[in-house]
Amino acid sequence: MDERDPLQILADAGLTTDRLPPRQRDVLASLSPEEVELILTLKERLDAAEPDVVAHSEWIGGAIW
Repeated sequence: MDERDPLQILADAGLTTDRLPPRQRDVLASLSPEEVELILTLKERLDAAEPDVVAHSEWIGGAIW
């Protein structure tokens, strides 16, 4: 698995986190490689289900990609 910062891996995959509250960013920054891989897999599946460009949304103070 990639040894880079989880936030950078997510950003490189198109999952920006810069607008999240600091505590939520801290949680994402502490993800294990397996957790990052799970998020990336979920993103791929969501992208495949909705191939058109869809804006990012906020939901109950968190982010949904």
